[in-house]
Amino acid sequence: MDKAGKLAFALLGSRLILFLFFQVLIALFTASWKLSEHYWLLSATLTNIVSIAILFFLFKTEGRVYLSLFKISKSDFKNDILIFLGLTILIGPIVFFSGYFLSLLLWNDSNVPTQMMFGPINKYWVYILLIAFPITITFAELATYFGYIMPKLKEQLKRKWLAIFLPVLFLSIQHCTLPFIPDINFIVYRSLVFLPFALLIGISIYHRPSLFIYFAILHGIMDFGAALMFLIEIK
Repeated sequence: MDKAGKLAFALLGSRLILFLFFQVLIALFTASWKLSEHYWLLSATLTNIVSIAILFFLFKTEGRVYLSLFKISKSDFKNDILIFLGLTILIGPIVFFSGYFLSLLLWNDSNVPTQMMFGPINKYWVYILLIAFPITITFAELATYFGYIMPKLKEQLKRKWLAIFLPVLFLSIQHCTLPFIPDINFIVYRSLVFLPFALLIGISIYHRPSLFIYFAILHGIMDFGAALMFLIEIK
């Protein structure tokens, strides 16, 4: 395996580690682990910034342009839109039912994970992260797993299915440290809840890379909706 392949493997767990690293820093700064759990949008945004910087550097060293990932293919535009719209019909039920049934299985209450994740934080941070979080994640998360790692693994691995499975798996389990709450049920929930969603995206992009930009934009929009939840906590 060449250097690029090794870097791809190293990046698989990078975001999981960075989420935890920044949460620890927040906990030290606030002198409260409980409060750091509520500031997971900040941990995610800082991680996104680091991920973008890493990708920018890696693409540059390979003589490529990082932002080229986000170009719309004009020749495939009509077909991409039709296929993407068809896939979005599946995304809503997949996201809802995976979260709903997994929370019932673990707690017998679908509201528990939301209550654990969303707590009051400084209102000024809410307004900043409401914009910063979805924008940075649009350019960081899927770009890491499916824009850089998956194509590299596809080139390096004999078993091509692993090029899909590994990025999908790590995209899902990274959430166990976003936020990291030392509760086994919560860790299991966060590790698995996005697995079906990640699998749909991974398979789609693997077979049709031109769909990447549409999923990246959708991801940012969906996470903007998640950030809005913190507005409810503002008194």
